[in-house]
Amino acid sequence: MSADSFPGSKLLAKLSSRHYRKKNGLCLVEGLRCCQEALQHCQIAEIYCSQSFINSPQWQSIQPLAKEKKPIILSDSDFKAISETETPQGIITVIHAQELTPATQAETPFILILDRVADPGNMGTILRTAWAVGLTGCWLVKGGADPYSPKSIRAGMGAQFSLKLHEYETLEDAVQAAHNFGVKKIWCTMPATGISIFDKAFKLDNSALIIGNEANGISNPSLGEAVTIPMPGGAESLNAAQAATIFLVESIRCQ
Repeated sequence: MSADSFPGSKLLAKLSSRHYRKKNGLCLVEGLRCCQEALQHCQIAEIYCSQSFINSPQWQSIQPLAKEKKPIILSDSDFKAISETETPQGIITVIHAQELTPATQAETPFILILDRVADPGNMGTILRTAWAVGLTGCWLVKGGADPYSPKSIRAGMGAQFSLKLHEYETLEDAVQAAHNFGVKKIWCTMPATGISIFDKAFKLDNSALIIGNEANGISNPSLGEAVTIPMPGGAESLNAAQAATIFLVESIRCQ
């Protein structure tokens, strides 16, 4: 059997398209850890496993999460042909992703808003850090990376499936929603301007924190108060995911 003729091969090929993923509410998840998170939190459409994986202890550990869904078993060579990684772990799942709609309440302990973060690796890394520091969800502004692209999922290690993700047409819409939920403070992360992240005035309780686009920053910085990471070195700015990690970890220290 060739890698383009097994049951479901056409579906996997279509899932490389963001338009198809969004239209059908599906996404492709690869790797043991990411699949574990997906299987715990999402409805399963399909499971694909290599012959080696099916015979391994790893499958025995993850099988209960598959419930009654039987995997499609491929030869190791066929599985490698469809994998997007150089060293595939032997499992791919297709799951029904949560729909990206506006939030119905504020997230806790504060709201994280990603304003058109464009790189899928940055998107996934930020979501993973948000999950690690205890956020319940994340708000996205349209125009950024797809949080359910394979690269975002790998970078997030499946954080997408544990967080509640919401989407807004514009940053203004997201900020207005935050105010409607009673949020008092909006923080705009900025390079080289604003109060220091280490200033006592920077607190994230009952607040929203905005991370901007890698190239263009926050689309409307006037919506909140600027806060910055002091950089005594010569760098102009930090990578968006690096900066977000510093802000998010600082939120724990300030609690």
